[in-house]
Amino acid sequence: MPFEEKLNKYQGCLLGGAVGDALGAPIEFLSQDQLLHRFGPKGIMDYVEFGDGTGEFTDDTQMTLFTAEGLLRAKHRAMLKGIGGALPQITYHSYLRWLETQGFPRQGNSINSKQLATGWLVKRKELYTRRAPGNTCLMALASGETGTISKPVNDSKGCGTIMRMAPVGLVFADNAARAFDEGCHLSAITHGHPSGYLSGVFFAALIAFLVQGKPLLESIQLCLGIMVQWENHSEVKQAVQMVLNHHNQGISGDLKPTDIAELGEGWVAEEALAMSLLCGLRYPDNFEKGVLAAINHGGDSDSTGAITGNILGLINGVTGIPEHWKQKLKYADIILDMGEDLTIGIKGNSHNEDEEWWERYPGY
Repeated sequence: MPFEEKLNKYQGCLLGGAVGDALGAPIEFLSQDQLLHRFGPKGIMDYVEFGDGTGEFTDDTQMTLFTAEGLLRAKHRAMLKGIGGALPQITYHSYLRWLETQGFPRQGNSINSKQLATGWLVKRKELYTRRAPGNTCLMALASGETGTISKPVNDSKGCGTIMRMAPVGLVFADNAARAFDEGCHLSAITHGHPSGYLSGVFFAALIAFLVQGKPLLESIQLCLGIMVQWENHSEVKQAVQMVLNHHNQGISGDLKPTDIAELGEGWVAEEALAMSLLCGLRYPDNFEKGVLAAINHGGDSDSTGAITGNILGLINGVTGIPEHWKQKLKYADIILDMGEDLTIGIKGNSHNEDEEWWERYPGY
């Protein structure tokens, strides 16, 4: 894929997620009745959180950025040392950097203060703000324990395990099965329930297939084929199958909030996945309609907006995102920089280290 085309997709994926996140942020805890009463029959149509008409992303996008950082650090280390295997630990440390931006105390000493302060992302002070971070992610990372599939840190399947997974699919775009496998380990760092981490990596593999140019429906079907090889997949499979059943009915016209509400509210991972897939399938070529459908419901609007935004931003590219949403998104430059770095992947080689890249993504 030519660099410019890849850049358009990768930046579109991250920026689309951040736009959906920011649109949904101020209505995350409203019921459907409250939403309609406050914003009218069409619900929210633009950024409304701040008086100047701007929007700001939440922990969903913050953690997506730190997932991307961990992946790039691990990729850099593997290139320099010629060995892999450190991805979960390195990404865990990136999540601890996110925890640092939240001013949240932690136990354990798996990373020292000097290591914690490295890289460019943690130095962006705009990220040092609490935007309703999920308690599961906070508590899991603060515990000092690194959750794994075999030794879970909790039994949570909250959507915090899925809303941060898009970069996994971007980095492992050439191998969706590997994106699924690697993503399981990263999701399980904070969420121990199988429906949690399987939803997260279903999404990661989906992003990989979309980068490969496969249509969304085919990508969903391919992800199902991978997931059913894993144990304890029935709950996620059922949620995805509900989406496919709805899609196969051939219903035309705009989605109604009741269509989305049939799938849940999005607080748990498999519901957030299903709701986002439904919006993507109905509006594959229309970022605006798809994301607005994804946020205008009485549930976890910022997360379903972020996930849908990742999907539609990738499919349509950064050029397919409405200009006014891009221009009025606070700190969009951080998102675009990370999208470009993910597109590059790595600089230098095992014989000639790139000093600038080491400063941005040291291999630890």
